[in-house]
Amino acid sequence: MHDEAVRALLDAEGDTVTVGSTEHAADQFLPRLTAAVQRVRPGCRVRFRIDRSARPVEAVERGSVDVAVYVTEAAATEGTPVGGLPLTWHAVPGWAPPPAPVPVPLVAVERPCAIRRRAIATLATHGAPATVVGDAGYLAGVLDIARTGQGVALLASVGTAPDGLTPYEGLSPVTPIPMSALARPGADPATTEAAFSAVRELLRQE
Repeated sequence: MHDEAVRALLDAEGDTVTVGSTEHAADQFLPRLTAAVQRVRPGCRVRFRIDRSARPVEAVERGSVDVAVYVTEAAATEGTPVGGLPLTWHAVPGWAPPPAPVPVPLVAVERPCAIRRRAIATLATHGAPATVVGDAGYLAGVLDIARTGQGVALLASVGTAPDGLTPYEGLSPVTPIPMSALARPGADPATTEAAFSAVRELLRQE
Protein backbone atom coordinates (compact mmCIF):
# COMPACT_ATOMS: atom_id res chain seq x y z
CA MET A 1 0.00 0.00 0.00
CA HIS A 2 2.87 2.32 0.82
CA ASP A 3 4.56 1.63 -2.53
CA GLU A 4 1.30 2.21 -4.40
CA ALA A 5 0.84 5.55 -2.61
CA VAL A 6 4.38 6.66 -3.41
CA ARG A 7 4.02 5.70 -7.07
CA ALA A 8 0.77 7.66 -7.31
CA LEU A 9 2.26 10.75 -5.67
CA LEU A 10 5.37 10.67 -7.83
CA ASP A 11 3.46 9.70 -10.98
CA ALA A 12 5.87 6.80 -11.29
CA GLU A 13 3.38 4.20 -12.41
CA GLY A 14 4.98 3.66 -15.79
CA ASP A 15 2.80 2.81 -18.76
CA THR A 16 -0.81 3.32 -17.65
CA VAL A 17 -4.09 3.45 -19.55
CA THR A 18 -7.20 4.79 -17.85
CA VAL A 19 -10.52 3.40 -19.05
CA GLY A 20 -13.85 5.01 -18.25
CA SER A 21 -17.01 2.95 -18.46
CA THR A 22 -20.71 3.18 -17.89
CA GLU A 23 -21.88 1.09 -14.95
CA HIS A 24 -24.10 -1.02 -17.18
CA ALA A 25 -22.32 -4.31 -17.96
CA ALA A 26 -19.04 -2.93 -16.60
CA ASP A 27 -18.22 -6.36 -15.14
CA GLN A 28 -18.19 -7.66 -18.72
CA PHE A 29 -16.52 -4.72 -20.45
CA LEU A 30 -13.61 -4.17 -18.10
CA PRO A 31 -11.92 -7.61 -18.20
CA ARG A 32 -12.08 -7.58 -22.00
CA LEU A 33 -10.74 -4.05 -22.21
CA THR A 34 -7.88 -4.93 -19.88
CA ALA A 35 -6.90 -7.95 -21.96
CA ALA A 36 -7.19 -6.01 -25.22
CA VAL A 37 -5.02 -3.13 -24.02
CA GLN A 38 -2.38 -5.42 -22.53
CA ARG A 39 -2.12 -7.42 -25.76
CA VAL A 40 -0.90 -4.34 -27.62
CA ARG A 41 0.96 -2.85 -24.63
CA PRO A 42 2.44 -5.71 -22.57
CA GLY A 43 3.07 -4.75 -18.97
CA CYS A 44 0.70 -1.80 -19.19
CA ARG A 45 -1.30 -1.01 -16.07
CA VAL A 46 -5.02 -0.49 -16.75
CA ARG A 47 -6.97 1.73 -14.38
CA PHE A 48 -10.74 2.19 -14.35
CA ARG A 49 -13.25 4.92 -13.71
CA ILE A 50 -16.85 3.68 -13.57
CA ASP A 51 -19.60 6.26 -13.54
CA ARG A 52 -22.76 7.38 -15.27
CA SER A 53 -22.11 7.72 -19.00
CA ALA A 54 -21.69 11.48 -19.31
CA ARG A 55 -18.88 11.68 -16.75
CA PRO A 56 -16.34 9.32 -18.42
CA VAL A 57 -16.93 11.21 -21.67
CA GLU A 58 -16.23 14.52 -19.94
CA ALA A 59 -13.08 12.98 -18.45
CA VAL A 60 -11.90 11.93 -21.93
CA GLU A 61 -12.43 15.46 -23.18
CA ARG A 62 -10.40 16.78 -20.22
CA GLY A 63 -7.65 14.26 -20.95
CA SER A 64 -7.85 12.42 -17.61
CA VAL A 65 -9.32 9.25 -19.19
CA ASP A 66 -7.82 7.60 -22.27
CA VAL A 67 -10.82 5.60 -23.52
CA ALA A 68 -14.49 5.69 -22.50
CA VAL A 69 -17.32 3.24 -23.23
CA TYR A 70 -20.80 4.65 -22.69
CA VAL A 71 -24.48 4.73 -23.61
CA THR A 72 -24.57 6.99 -26.67
CA GLU A 73 -27.71 9.00 -25.92
CA ALA A 74 -26.64 9.60 -22.32
CA ALA A 75 -23.78 11.88 -23.37
CA ALA A 76 -23.52 15.00 -25.50
CA THR A 77 -20.66 13.50 -27.55
CA GLU A 78 -21.57 10.78 -30.04
CA GLY A 79 -18.16 9.10 -30.31
CA THR A 80 -17.67 5.94 -32.37
CA PRO A 81 -20.62 3.50 -32.51
CA VAL A 82 -19.59 0.08 -31.15
CA GLY A 83 -22.89 -1.81 -31.09
CA GLY A 84 -26.08 -2.19 -29.10
CA LEU A 85 -26.28 -3.12 -25.44
CA PRO A 86 -29.05 -5.73 -24.95
CA LEU A 87 -31.58 -4.88 -22.26
CA THR A 88 -33.84 -7.24 -20.32
CA TRP A 89 -36.36 -6.78 -17.52
CA HIS A 90 -35.14 -8.21 -14.20
CA ALA A 91 -36.92 -8.83 -10.92
CA VAL A 92 -36.81 -11.16 -7.94
CA PRO A 93 -37.83 -14.76 -8.70
CA GLY A 94 -41.62 -15.12 -8.77
CA TRP A 95 -42.28 -11.40 -9.19
CA ALA A 96 -45.31 -10.35 -11.23
CA PRO A 97 -46.70 -6.89 -11.99
CA PRO A 98 -50.05 -5.85 -10.52
CA PRO A 99 -53.09 -6.34 -12.77
CA ALA A 100 -54.01 -3.54 -15.19
CA PRO A 101 -54.80 -0.72 -15.01
CA VAL A 102 -52.37 -0.43 -12.09
CA PRO A 103 -49.07 0.98 -13.47
CA VAL A 104 -46.05 -1.31 -13.71
CA PRO A 105 -43.77 -0.54 -10.74
CA LEU A 106 -40.28 0.33 -12.00
CA VAL A 107 -36.93 0.64 -10.28
CA ALA A 108 -34.42 2.78 -12.18
CA VAL A 109 -31.44 5.08 -12.06
CA GLU A 110 -32.55 8.63 -11.27
CA ARG A 111 -32.99 11.19 -14.05
CA PRO A 112 -31.35 11.81 -16.45
CA CYS A 113 -30.95 8.17 -17.50
CA ALA A 114 -31.31 6.83 -21.04
CA ILE A 115 -32.24 3.33 -19.89
CA ARG A 116 -34.90 4.70 -17.55
CA ARG A 117 -36.39 6.61 -20.49
CA ARG A 118 -36.21 3.51 -22.66
CA ALA A 119 -38.07 1.45 -20.04
CA ILE A 120 -40.91 3.94 -19.64
CA ALA A 121 -41.21 4.59 -23.38
CA THR A 122 -41.29 0.88 -24.26
CA LEU A 123 -44.08 0.17 -21.78
CA ALA A 124 -46.04 3.22 -22.92
CA THR A 125 -45.75 2.14 -26.56
CA HIS A 126 -47.40 -1.15 -25.65
CA GLY A 127 -50.14 0.46 -23.60
CA ALA A 128 -48.67 -0.28 -20.17
CA PRO A 129 -48.36 2.77 -17.91
CA ALA A 130 -45.48 2.73 -15.45
CA THR A 131 -44.56 4.40 -12.19
CA VAL A 132 -41.09 4.62 -10.68
CA VAL A 133 -41.38 3.21 -7.17
CA GLY A 134 -37.68 3.48 -6.37
CA ASP A 135 -34.66 5.15 -7.89
CA ALA A 136 -31.01 5.65 -7.03
CA GLY A 137 -28.09 7.70 -8.23
CA TYR A 138 -26.13 4.63 -9.28
CA LEU A 139 -26.78 1.11 -10.50
CA ALA A 140 -25.85 -0.55 -7.20
CA GLY A 141 -28.74 1.21 -5.49
CA VAL A 142 -31.15 0.14 -8.24
CA LEU A 143 -30.14 -3.49 -7.74
CA ASP A 144 -30.60 -3.19 -3.97
CA ILE A 145 -34.13 -1.82 -4.38
CA ALA A 146 -35.07 -4.40 -7.02
CA ARG A 147 -33.94 -7.20 -4.69
CA THR A 148 -36.63 -6.13 -2.20
CA GLY A 149 -39.28 -7.12 -4.75
CA GLN A 150 -40.78 -3.62 -5.01
CA GLY A 151 -40.57 -3.49 -8.79
CA VAL A 152 -38.92 -4.52 -12.03
CA ALA A 153 -35.69 -3.05 -13.40
CA LEU A 154 -34.48 -2.79 -16.99
CA LEU A 155 -30.87 -3.97 -16.96
CA ALA A 156 -28.10 -4.83 -19.38
CA SER A 157 -28.36 -8.51 -20.21
CA VAL A 158 -24.68 -9.18 -20.87
CA GLY A 159 -23.31 -12.01 -18.76
CA THR A 160 -25.17 -13.53 -15.82
CA ALA A 161 -28.08 -11.90 -14.00
CA PRO A 162 -27.21 -9.92 -10.84
CA ASP A 163 -27.39 -11.88 -7.59
CA GLY A 164 -30.95 -12.18 -6.34
CA LEU A 165 -32.55 -11.19 -9.63
CA THR A 166 -33.70 -13.13 -12.67
CA PRO A 167 -34.87 -12.13 -16.16
CA TYR A 168 -38.60 -11.42 -16.32
CA GLU A 169 -40.27 -12.18 -19.67
CA GLY A 170 -43.80 -10.96 -18.92
CA LEU A 171 -43.24 -7.43 -20.27
CA SER A 172 -42.64 -6.13 -23.78
CA PRO A 173 -39.11 -6.75 -25.07
CA VAL A 174 -36.78 -3.77 -25.34
CA THR A 175 -34.50 -3.07 -28.29
CA PRO A 176 -30.75 -2.81 -27.55
CA ILE A 177 -29.54 0.67 -26.68
CA PRO A 178 -26.68 2.09 -28.79
CA MET A 179 -23.21 2.21 -27.25
CA SER A 180 -20.26 4.39 -28.22
CA ALA A 181 -16.58 4.60 -27.43
CA LEU A 182 -14.39 7.69 -27.34
CA ALA A 183 -10.62 8.12 -27.10
CA ARG A 184 -8.86 11.24 -25.92
CA PRO A 185 -7.03 13.31 -28.56
CA GLY A 186 -3.51 11.98 -28.99
CA ALA A 187 -4.27 8.53 -27.58
CA ASP A 188 -2.21 5.66 -28.99
CA PRO A 189 -4.08 4.45 -32.14
CA ALA A 190 -3.27 0.78 -31.54
CA THR A 191 -4.60 0.97 -27.99
CA THR A 192 -7.73 2.76 -29.14
CA GLU A 193 -8.47 0.23 -31.87
CA ALA A 194 -7.86 -2.71 -29.52
CA ALA A 195 -10.25 -1.26 -26.94
CA PHE A 196 -12.96 -0.42 -29.48
CA SER A 197 -12.69 -3.88 -31.07
CA ALA A 198 -13.02 -5.60 -27.69
CA VAL A 199 -16.31 -3.79 -27.02
CA ARG A 200 -17.65 -4.53 -30.50
CA GLU A 201 -16.80 -8.21 -30.12
CA LEU A 202 -18.59 -8.46 -26.76
CA LEU A 203 -21.72 -6.77 -28.07
CA ARG A 204 -21.79 -8.93 -31.20
CA GLN A 205 -21.85 -12.04 -29.00
CA GLU A 206 -25.06 -10.95 -27.29
